[in-house]
Amino acid sequence: MWSNHLRESIFSKTHSSEWSQIDRWLQSKYPNQNIPAFERTEESAKVLLELMRLNETQDAHAQEAILALQQVSSSYQSEDMRLKEILQFLGLQKDHLSADTRQLLSQLSNLAMILGTSDTTMASYHQALAQLRIDTIHYTREQNDQNTRQTALEKNQTDAQLELDRLLELKRQWTQERETHGDIEQRTRRRSTELNRIKAIEDKEALERMRRMSQSHGALDPEAQGLTVAQLSSKEERVLDLERQLETQTKMLSAYQEIPPDYTLAKLKLKEAELRLNELTAEHESMVAEMADAL
Repeated sequence: MWSNHLRESIFSKTHSSEWSQIDRWLQSKYPNQNIPAFERTEESAKVLLELMRLNETQDAHAQEAILALQQVSSSYQSEDMRLKEILQFLGLQKDHLSADTRQLLSQLSNLAMILGTSDTTMASYHQALAQLRIDTIHYTREQNDQNTRQTALEKNQTDAQLELDRLLELKRQWTQERETHGDIEQRTRRRSTELNRIKAIEDKEALERMRRMSQSHGALDPEAQGLTVAQLSSKEERVLDLERQLETQTKMLSAYQEIPPDYTLAKLKLKEAELRLNELTAEHESMVAEMADAL
């Protein structure tokens, strides 16, 4: 309980101290006017304190600028008095000078202000002009460097665009070539499959004819024709096995038509199947011819 009371007491004193600062600041800002009434809350005190600090910082910067201007003004006033003393010592007055001389003095005065020097002696002008030349050379070099970098950047951008166009054209040609090869391979597979299918049908029909011929000449002695019954039966089984393999390879060729358009893989698979099919076809034809000769 005592701790809560202590915290409230400390907060009250802090709150009162803040408003005392705010009141003094407002009185300095409104010396002869009624001070605006603000609700004395913690939030209002926080906002007004922040505003007071910003105002004090602004006043400090303004004071620094005023002092700097006063110093510059004092410097020019001193130089003006010095020049007047020189003219007076030489017995010259501004009104007695020619128009060209007065214009020249005015230009020298303006030049001194531009160069940021309050000393109007020739040495000061020479030093300021030399520094101006150095700054100009430095700026010119920087400008040339920037122009060089800009030119290089534009050239790199142009080269990059040309390279991009070249790659896009290569991609288009490759895609077109791939589609063309894909169409050719697909047509070749279909034609090869169709020819093999026709060949298998013809071989099957030839085998059927030979079987019918064998049945119609059942009275003949197979052993007299050079083959035993066992050999003829074995060859018939081999022919049937070849027919089954031919049918399997034909189905495989048909299935290859569904392979995705991977040119290299499809070509290898197709070549492998064609080689195997050619081997089986040759063996089948040889067996059929041998059986025909035996009959």
